[in-house]
Amino acid sequence: MLWAMDDPRPDGLVVLEYPYFETDGVSFSEESTYTEQAGALAAPDIVHFNHGLAEIFNALWSNGFEITLFEEHDSVPWPALGDQMVDVGDGEFRLVDRPERLPHSYTLRARLR
Repeated sequence: MLWAMDDPRPDGLVVLEYPYFETDGVSFSEESTYTEQAGALAAPDIVHFNHGLAEIFNALWSNGFEITLFEEHDSVPWPALGDQMVDVGDGEFRLVDRPERLPHSYTLRARLR
């Protein structure tokens, strides 16, 4: 769900801007990465593809995987929405305002049957 959110906005609102379900992708040009890498990216043009949970689960099941764990988290390991996120320690960030309204990340474990 986090990937469907708008990047940090000047008005401070946290809004859905991009598709949650798979599409042809959304193009962006980003000069830097969320990692601690210094300098500009050599190839800043990227395409993001969002994949809903049903698509992910169905792909695993149809390829013979058994899902053994699925957990949603109210934090993510980078400030994905800029100033709307607060550092909660251990390298994790969550929404400042009502973090319980949005799953930020998840853990999925599967094994081949």
